[in-house]
Amino acid sequence: MIRRNSRILIIGILAFAAAIYFLFLKGQDVNQGGEGLSRFKVETIRGEHGWGYNIRQDTTLVIEQKAIPGVPGTNGFATEQEAAKTAGFVKHKLDRGIFPPTVSTHELDSLGIRYQ
Repeated sequence: MIRRNSRILIIGILAFAAAIYFLFLKGQDVNQGGEGLSRFKVETIRGEHGWGYNIRQDTTLVIEQKAIPGVPGTNGFATEQEAAKTAGFVKHKLDRGIFPPTVSTHELDSLGIRYQ
């Protein structure tokens, strides 16, 4: 009888843990540390004035950024790597629920992005 009760208790604890995981953790789709799940996908694009990026949520275009954000003008990024780095930073903000995911010149400086 005691053995049966302990089996039921263990099964109950496992079921409770699985329910918590699926209800609260799995549904977050948050990208932490560059790994894991994210609803947002980044792609770099080559434009008329340099490099830019698109960010999609599933198949829906959320952001089309042809110019360097936070800087006046229409100049794009000098390299594809700079566009990808900035897009990754913006995606990081979106993953954490920051909307709109604005980018300041201070943040561009911190990322090492050339924008002058």
